[in-house]
Amino acid sequence: MEAPLEVFRSAIAAETGLHPGAVGLNTPFEDLGVDAFTSISILDTVRERTGIEFPASLFRNGKHSLYDIQQVLNNGTTTNGHSASSSSQYIVQEAHRESSNRVEQFALEAGVADFWTKVYPDQRRLVLAYINEAFTWLGSPLDNISPGTAVPTPNGILPKHSRLVKAIFDILADGGLVEHHGGNGQAIRTSKSIDTVPSKVLYEKLVQDYPLHANTHRLLHITGPQLAECLTGAADPIKLLFGTATSRDLLQDFYTSAPMFVAASKHLTALFRRVFSQAAATGDLIEILEVGAGFGGTTKFVLDMLVEAGVPFRYTFTDISPSFFSAARKRYAGLPIPADTIVYDVLNIENTPPNKFLGRFHAVLSTNCIHATKDLTVSSTNARKLLRPGGFFSLIEFTTRLYWLDLVFGLLDGWWLFEDGREHCLADESFWEASLKAAGFKDVVWAETLVGGKKPNPQVIAGCTE
Repeated sequence: MEAPLEVFRSAIAAETGLHPGAVGLNTPFEDLGVDAFTSISILDTVRERTGIEFPASLFRNGKHSLYDIQQVLNNGTTTNGHSASSSSQYIVQEAHRESSNRVEQFALEAGVADFWTKVYPDQRRLVLAYINEAFTWLGSPLDNISPGTAVPTPNGILPKHSRLVKAIFDILADGGLVEHHGGNGQAIRTSKSIDTVPSKVLYEKLVQDYPLHANTHRLLHITGPQLAECLTGAADPIKLLFGTATSRDLLQDFYTSAPMFVAASKHLTALFRRVFSQAAATGDLIEILEVGAGFGGTTKFVLDMLVEAGVPFRYTFTDISPSFFSAARKRYAGLPIPADTIVYDVLNIENTPPNKFLGRFHAVLSTNCIHATKDLTVSSTNARKLLRPGGFFSLIEFTTRLYWLDLVFGLLDGWWLFEDGREHCLADESFWEASLKAAGFKDVVWAETLVGGKKPNPQVIAGCTE
């Protein structure tokens, strides 16, 4: 393969009519006569002759020069000689920006472009109905509390659910049924009337009206009608969610096929395709590790893309429990890849990784997992230890609260284990940014593109090591 820097030099010379010797290392592109139109031809030439796709933003600032391209090439050299490594910070940032410009497309393909405007209002109404019915079951019906009166915490709720109770009062406040009063933490009943439509009626209409989201709402309906019993210990949420084949199937469907996760997986896959595009041309092996792979929903998207794009790779599928490995092996058995391409191993990201994983991977990814750890900075620090220089950490995480999640996963102890200053298990983008930077990542990026007036949820967040 020709030296990329010299290919750039000759391509610039060809487009501008200059002698290659006149294209100096430190001469700004604008002084060479390179504009937006000629830059397209230059990048096409470089891609055709080297197999490496450089971002157009290299020419967006006319002050850049061949020196800046040399820096990208140098920063991207990995231990296996992968020139212009796609895991350098510059490439990752540009790839994330480009893939983020397509989030509306991904949302349309997954069927969630209208979630916030159509589905969410009805979903929110159902959640409020479950809570109202739970308060009634617990002997504290909200419609019996006069406006301006403090709403007491119902009797009989287990102490371990104190954080969930706070979340429930937040949901009531969001629904306009209570107002938080000053700093004393009291919730004061407002004059807004209680919606008296039974939750069962709202649930059945929601399933009928939005079939793409039907299984998500079926999952909610496992625990929602028994919220009061779960809060008092009369019902066991673990048995409800894991005790039958139907409930387990709904959990698996949520993690693998829920439209929101499909949209996010498409986004992450587009990021990985752009980042590792040149590996198909150079033949360099890309090492990827997934943390908390579980049911393998995102895994399938990434593996299919890598195979289709012709990227040589080794994929390490990890989880805190080996119980997921057998099903995963069967799921990916049909892929046209060598038998040792996918490796299965146990990994607890809250602990220091084993030596065999340290400094090894071009990319580490995780979907809907890291939020469940006690400290995002500790877990992200351990993820960073897995990366080789120039590697990046990509996460799919909810960054805006969806209240139905509290009525399902909020009933489980693991939802509330956090000890890192979070107000809730689900942190916003700024908290993730602070946590990842505290873990040693140099830059953190996420999508700002709006879909239905909201940023993507879940978000695809990327932390760059260099």
